[in-house]
Amino acid sequence: MRFIPCLLTLAIANPAIAIADQINPSLAANSAVALERIEVQGDFRRHSVQQIAGSVAVLTDEDLQRTSAQHLDDLLHQFANVNFTAGASRGRYLQVRGVGERSEYVDTINPSVGILIDGIDYSGMGISGIHDLAQLELFRGPEATRFGANALAGMLNLTTQGPSATPEGKFSATLADYNSYQLAGYFSDAINQNLGYSISLEQQSSDGFIENAYLNRDDTNNIDEFTARFKLRFQANEHLMLQLVTHLVDQDNGFDAFSLDQNRTTLSDNPGQDIIRSKALALQAEYSGVPYFTAFGQISWLDANSDYGFDEDWSYVGIHPDEYATTDRYLRNREQLSVDYRLVSTPMGKIGDSDWVFGIYAANKNFNLTRESWDWDLWQPAQFDNQLKRRNVAAYGEVTTPLNDVWSLISGLRVERYDDEYADTSGNAIRNHDTMWGAKLSLNYQVNQQALIYLLASRGYKVGGVNGDALAKANNSDLTELQSKASFAPETLYNAEFGVKGSALDQSIIARVAAFYMWRDDMQVKGWLNPNTGPQFSGFIDNAGSGRNYGIEMENRIQLHPQLALFLSASWLKTKLGDYTTLAGDLFTGREQAQAPRFQYSIAADWYITEPITFNISLQGKDEYFYSDGHNARSSRYELVNLRLSYQLEHWNFAVWSRNALNQDIGVRGFYFGNDPRDGYAPHTYEQYAEPSRFGVSASYQF
Repeated sequence: MRFIPCLLTLAIANPAIAIADQINPSLAANSAVALERIEVQGDFRRHSVQQIAGSVAVLTDEDLQRTSAQHLDDLLHQFANVNFTAGASRGRYLQVRGVGERSEYVDTINPSVGILIDGIDYSGMGISGIHDLAQLELFRGPEATRFGANALAGMLNLTTQGPSATPEGKFSATLADYNSYQLAGYFSDAINQNLGYSISLEQQSSDGFIENAYLNRDDTNNIDEFTARFKLRFQANEHLMLQLVTHLVDQDNGFDAFSLDQNRTTLSDNPGQDIIRSKALALQAEYSGVPYFTAFGQISWLDANSDYGFDEDWSYVGIHPDEYATTDRYLRNREQLSVDYRLVSTPMGKIGDSDWVFGIYAANKNFNLTRESWDWDLWQPAQFDNQLKRRNVAAYGEVTTPLNDVWSLISGLRVERYDDEYADTSGNAIRNHDTMWGAKLSLNYQVNQQALIYLLASRGYKVGGVNGDALAKANNSDLTELQSKASFAPETLYNAEFGVKGSALDQSIIARVAAFYMWRDDMQVKGWLNPNTGPQFSGFIDNAGSGRNYGIEMENRIQLHPQLALFLSASWLKTKLGDYTTLAGDLFTGREQAQAPRFQYSIAADWYITEPITFNISLQGKDEYFYSDGHNARSSRYELVNLRLSYQLEHWNFAVWSRNALNQDIGVRGFYFGNDPRDGYAPHTYEQYAEPSRFGVSASYQF
């Protein structure tokens, strides 16, 4: 812990983080100008990341180029106190400061960390092509006032490239090992002075990183993804701007990731799939015709169908006399319609000296599931259907009050009501409802134009729900304990945070440090019942009484030399489960929470060797952590090295790169149970691994 005072001293003495994200020797003199362009889009008002009282990190399109990132998974390693879980073809579930979900099977999850793409809610879907990403913003800690129930632990806000006044575009192609390629492009222009558009297309394909020895195939865990986005912006008059946003995603990935031999060689005879077809629309409006406020409104719609399944036995018929051979398949439909409307005060509309925001939000979400599995009591194929209808209504507001020239107070409140209707083919019909509230109170001290110190208290919330899987299986002879797990209560999180942000006058050093302590009441945890250590199991969400999460996170960018820039981020995290005993009788009270590594770090450097040649290197590390709150299986500590050498020729950029250059086995999902008949179904830790060492070449043309 001796490094914590050092970090605070660094932040205060050489305050800030957001140096021009791609510093070229010829552009070094303009770094301060570039810094000013980086504004956080997801807050109520657009401010520089250095002016926001909260732990916020921002990545731009230049950061993507530096890291050769092709998907959201590739970016998450850079963030302090951020983790993710796969259990599918891609990382789908996010954790911030040790808080977040790890899977979704029968029961619809309530994400602790949400994802917005162009203002559309993609929480829990885990799909995001990033080739046209303009900016990614990570909000750490409860953000209930702004984002509601999906931001108990934080929020990812992604903004893609939009219409421009003049022709702009980028086209790129990437070839890599494992028979991988990526083709992507976006283009934007103005039709006339009032109407502009942007369009982006991306196709990714790969055989994946698994060898299926039984089928003699190397593409059973393949990637096949297409993403299209279109925006049309219309300046109706000097006061009204309208924008139409459309998204289309077609993901046809395989899923064959778990091996009985605990490596990258599988034996499954019925490999699974991870298919998503989604389409989304949003209509956004900004009206400034009233002198006292600016009105912002959005109505959005999303419809997504998914087909997720896997070979339950991870093997083939004939592997052993005590074998079993079943599959598990989840067919989902998700349809949502939401409206968000808010008024943001102008200087003329202040109440006294205070700026204010007031908004209302409403959402209608329908979740439908069909599960095709094996009934172990009846010993025959089974189908289970359920439906969840959720209605949300919320009102929120925020007031910023200057106390004097350097002190200010920000107060925010959100009150939200939800109503759930659940029904399934087992005859269960349950209604749940609750009224929840979230808040924030921030005292800010603006030391000077370069430094901000803040003290923040915030409250977040997450809805409760029904354990449909537990209800459906409670009458099974081996699973009667599930009768006590029919539902679970809402969770509340309280956060206390102290932060310092600042920058040197010449922007050569930019730093952010935040220390936090979080209390979790009625903490939601995932539990499992596996009575005979064999293939029959059931998952459910339980409440663990309480939890504690506290730590520190920091980010720095340092211009060591006109030709050398250094990027540093690190975090330390301590977590603890409250009073929690599993159905199997295991006592986990006081144990660390799942997906909460004690430390993380990322060190990256940009070396501009000559005007056209740039070398990028990064080292990212993460401590071991528990995979679940229901067992003691752990991941392994790892260090991840990424390399990139690029050559800039006017509008062209050519690069050769390597990700995970040291070929580390990095676990992204882990289970502990018995699934191998060859050893009598003895329990083991089974892991899904992220990509191994990768090598590729890229070319792009930007104008």
